[in-house]
Amino acid sequence: MQSLLAEPVLAEPALVTTPVRRPWRTAFLAALAVWASVTVTHVAVMAVAWLPRGRPFPDLLLSLNGWDAGHYVRIAESGYHLGPGFPAFFPLYPLLIRLTGGTPLSALFVANVAAFGALAVLHRLADHEFGPRVAQRATWYLAAFPTGFFLFIGYNESLFILLAVGALYAGRRGHWWLAGSLGALSSATRLFGLLLMVPLAIEYLRQRRRLGPDVLSLALVPLGVVAYSVYCAIELGNPLAFSVAQDQWGRRYTFPGEAWLIALRQMGGHHLLDKASLAALLDTGTVLLAVILLVLCVVGPYKFRRDQLYLVVQGALTLILLMSTEVGGRSMQSAARYAMEAVAIFLVLARIGANQIVDRTVLVIGIALHAVFLVIFMAGTFLVG
Repeated sequence: MQSLLAEPVLAEPALVTTPVRRPWRTAFLAALAVWASVTVTHVAVMAVAWLPRGRPFPDLLLSLNGWDAGHYVRIAESGYHLGPGFPAFFPLYPLLIRLTGGTPLSALFVANVAAFGALAVLHRLADHEFGPRVAQRATWYLAAFPTGFFLFIGYNESLFILLAVGALYAGRRGHWWLAGSLGALSSATRLFGLLLMVPLAIEYLRQRRRLGPDVLSLALVPLGVVAYSVYCAIELGNPLAFSVAQDQWGRRYTFPGEAWLIALRQMGGHHLLDKASLAALLDTGTVLLAVILLVLCVVGPYKFRRDQLYLVVQGALTLILLMSTEVGGRSMQSAARYAMEAVAIFLVLARIGANQIVDRTVLVIGIALHAVFLVIFMAGTFLVG
């Protein structure tokens, strides 16, 4: 008989394995799914709109390089000695086009690589702030935005958003030298990359409380503009050639909000279905919706936490700038495109999208308008641009 004093034999505890979370892998896979879906949609739209006319497929692709996209390709091919208005287009995007072949197809390649990166970085930022479900929706909402096709054609929109959101995310994670470097590249892509200094400084002070040596990383942000200014001084004889070039396009700045009111007045001076009225309606309506979404970031059930102030500030600066800009006599021209840079509006919309009805409505309406505006753009009508 076994002794009562014998120790009982205990079963070995089952090994509990916790799956390793790979956030960047998740972000890249999510970005790939969105990018592939949008690309298929674009090909379908091009086929429906243009194949009945018998145009070859390469010509369909090149039709995505209208308006400003053509200017970037020309700069990539021939430099800035093309006319007094060309220095208004900042150099990083045309430089990348030149490095990848200098052709219209190179512009599409660079834009789509940047679009994929922008979607992935937005997913990481949204996941870090609000979790994976919000991140998934925010990524889809950006791509499905009515003017979201600008991310995938020969414009610098996707490159700028990639660098700007990348700088914000790097700063949020405390990688300040990386944030400053990405900020410098953003200001080499577009002048208003300089605005990143404000939200980055706010986030830096929230994290650090006291200034450390890495505060100098914020001084990297203007280096893109400084480098371009040096180039303009050497090659064009004027360090502010990029600013003077804005006069060629009729760009001027108003008191914040005045440009929005001017756009309403311009819309009232034409027939409702006139191209100018529709363009003004698109710009003013998009900015108004963006402002409403930004307000929801600070009041109501979807408001952001205090430590997320940097996102609200970045969005506010973007929208204030849009409501203060006239180009070529058209108030807030291209505002419907530039509104995508206010990243906070996609984050708060993605939180609201937890309601399935809201989610489906945003996607259906967004994708439908996205397709319509893409056809209008390919037809050469300057309604969106």
